Amino acid sequence: MTKYRFGDIVLVVFIQTDGIRKQRPALVVLDIGDDDLILAPITTTERKSKGDYKIKNWQQSGLLLNSWVRLAKISCLSKSDIFKQLGSFNASDTKQVVLIWNKLYKF
Repeated sequence: MTKYRFGDIVLVVFIQTDGIRKQRPALVVLDIGDDDLILAPITTTERKSKGDYKIKNWQQSGLLLNSWVRLAKISCLSKSDIFKQLGSFNASDTKQVVLIWNKLYKF
């Protein structure tokens, strides 16, 4: 079974609130080694909420377009829903995501 790390970006199917399944990139938040992952969705729609982060190095991360990660919208999904790994965040984006995560979840 594949082991993912915090900061990896994967292509996965999310079920939206309207029930429609949509393939989109996601940031791996946590993989404890079982069949599931904790993921944060990534969108190309500009977002400015407290839990959103504009990815600075999106091209180097394997993304096709300027994107935002939505840290307040995390989901637990099966690893079997992953189509492929696209890339990983670099150190700068990872550091910023950790800072936002810590503020958002008060760690």
